[in-house]
Amino acid sequence: MKKLNSHENQLFSIFLLILTIYFFSCSSKQISRFEVQRPAKISIPRDVKKVFIRQDMVKNINDKLSIKTKLLEALAEKLNKLGRFEVQVINKFNINDFDPEKETVGIIQGEITSGGEIDRGQFTDLATCTGGIKGRISSLGASSISREEITIDNWRGYICRKSTFKSDLSEIALSSALKLAGFAEGLPPKNEVVRTYRYKNLSLFSQTNFILTIIGETRNTLAIRSDSTSFGSSIKEKGSFRNVQESHLISNTLGALVSLTKFPIFPIPSREIALAKLSNPKNKFYSKKNLPIPKNYDFAPGEKKIIFEKLINGTIDSFINTISPYKVLVEAEISSGGKANVKELLINGNSKKAIEIIESIPEKQREEEDWYNLGLAYEASAISIEDYENARRYYINAFEINPSERIYAQGIGRCYTYLLEIKKLNKQIKN
Repeated sequence: MKKLNSHENQLFSIFLLILTIYFFSCSSKQISRFEVQRPAKISIPRDVKKVFIRQDMVKNINDKLSIKTKLLEALAEKLNKLGRFEVQVINKFNINDFDPEKETVGIIQGEITSGGEIDRGQFTDLATCTGGIKGRISSLGASSISREEITIDNWRGYICRKSTFKSDLSEIALSSALKLAGFAEGLPPKNEVVRTYRYKNLSLFSQTNFILTIIGETRNTLAIRSDSTSFGSSIKEKGSFRNVQESHLISNTLGALVSLTKFPIFPIPSREIALAKLSNPKNKFYSKKNLPIPKNYDFAPGEKKIIFEKLINGTIDSFINTISPYKVLVEAEISSGGKANVKELLINGNSKKAIEIIESIPEKQREEEDWYNLGLAYEASAISIEDYENARRYYINAFEINPSERIYAQGIGRCYTYLLEIKKLNKQIKN
């Protein structure tokens, strides 16, 4: 086997240390994910089997993003998936085709409002540039972890990046790893660069005002709900970063030299004045005119569909939860101790097998973590009141052994809520 030389050993040590840092930075708690059903906020009469969304009765005068059609389709699709109603989007409701003595239906009508703005401009930041092997590697690693934009200065090809708390911690860790790997170099030489870049601020919003009316032998308005959601992002345009001034620390006698070219020149008397001037370009970013509504080309490929789906779902979810039982995703932490090794089973949703393994351990030999994970397994696979009562009892067993453990108390609280709601839920979903 080939023996590694000194330089290869250093590079291999760097690689191992960076992998170690990355592993610890990415480590997280073990989580069990499962769905539970929650009751609707209001109880719709069980004889209401059909719900019609009146497209002609949903106003969209101020629907600037033109989301009405997709929003109503999404509302119908989600309600149908829950299985409580048969839901259709219709243009008109013909009262003559409906016999109120034989059936009761629900009618949804209301209003949709949506809009958005996009603001473009240029900004200035101050970046620190590092040289030397350790400086370059640590800065590149830190910028990669924090997803920063980097530039290269014109003087000696130093790596320039804007400092943030997160990236600074990453650079310290990487620099320490390099030092341990045998790079005894002290602090890397540093310069400063004034950079400009282009940005765009994107903001979108939607609002719905929905009314649910029950029509049968009598007519009742059961739900009036107003919900809104918004989306915003500040996007730095990649590739738009430009170094416009560089401060080169040549020696203690010359001080900071500011350069607009490849070669250093005599410094501007006040760097703060130079920065302020660069931060106030001649072209105005703002005017008296309203900011434009985002167009298709303002979104990255595939981005618009994802953003609009989030916008629509955020607007209709609360209304759905008001009129129909709904499912929520629970994320509960798994206890890492105990005699039974069931972590992977709970992560993968195999709660039945986890129950079998833990219950094979005599009760007097079970540790607090075993009781907690047993409760979690029952909660994750619950299909009856008895399952939730068992889960709560096992959580209490763990809590009595160690009352200071937060996740034990959380499990007790979740099951207590389920048991309070389950009668109302059963009444709503009973056939």
